[in-house]
Amino acid sequence: MNASDTPRPYEEWRTVSIDRAEDAAYTFAYHLMKHCRSEALKAVDFAAVPKSAEEFRAQVDTAVDIALHNVMDLLEGFWPTHAGPNHIVRYALSVCISDMSWTAVERIDISPSLLDLQIGYWKWKDGEFR
Repeated sequence: MNASDTPRPYEEWRTVSIDRAEDAAYTFAYHLMKHCRSEALKAVDFAAVPKSAEEFRAQVDTAVDIALHNVMDLLEGFWPTHAGPNHIVRYALSVCISDMSWTAVERIDISPSLLDLQIGYWKWKDGEFR
């Protein structure tokens, strides 16, 4: 990749709050595309041309599973992610519970927290737990 294919290094993030948030979002999107979307598309690139709707569905299911699994890997820090040469990037995921009037009740950080989101995904997919 050349420099135009990567987000700004952290040292070059803009100073206005909304702009910094956008720079952070660009960094996240870069890692999402690199590790999740691109890897999922490889499964389709190397698959045989489907001969039926069922084969097509199976290929799509595989690509979606790869993409979602890799999103969880990204959240858990499986890949080294950087914002330029001098800074490491970590991502987090929280579950925020609110009452019906949108008042926050509880926030639980679920990643990265060693819960192994991937196992939860595969168990839900396979109908193994609630």
